[in-house]
Amino acid sequence: MADTITPSQKTIQTSRLLLRGTRPGEEIGLFIAFSDAEVMRYWSTLPHKSISDTETWISKMIASPQNGITDFIIVDQSSNNAIGKIGIWSGNEIGFTIAREYWRKGIVSEALNALLPYYFDELGYESITADADPRNEASIAILKKFGFVVTGTREKTFEIGGVWVDSVDLEFKREDWAKSTK
Repeated sequence: MADTITPSQKTIQTSRLLLRGTRPGEEIGLFIAFSDAEVMRYWSTLPHKSISDTETWISKMIASPQNGITDFIIVDQSSNNAIGKIGIWSGNEIGFTIAREYWRKGIVSEALNALLPYYFDELGYESITADADPRNEASIAILKKFGFVVTGTREKTFEIGGVWVDSVDLEFKREDWAKSTK
């Protein structure tokens, strides 16, 4: 497992955040987020029960070709702690989650403001999609604020912890991104 940044990895800095690939040693900050049942309520896995769950997750992300290219850890610059995750992790689907203490502070909006130009302008994505649990009103609202539109809904798309959940599908097209930046 490499613990250095490869030249192809990207670091994006905002006024409060660093968006970069995951590195070993970030287990504590990410465990705080990933072990919180409320944070993980709409995520694709159950809350992490131990730090080793988070270590395994970090190892998988480090091994992923998307790590630091399209998929990022959110680092709070003031503390230098990893506080969440955001990015395109599969195909053109984006997802995000942050530790509860950072909710409603504009962190996800700040990260999206930095990442959308990178995805559309630098990487040339034609569209970015999202699959949200319909009960996750906060995430859906953030996505819509940035220009994502609902393209459909699906029932029983994902089973987590023995419970089936539905999906709201959203999409943000490059042409709409271009119009919104003029």
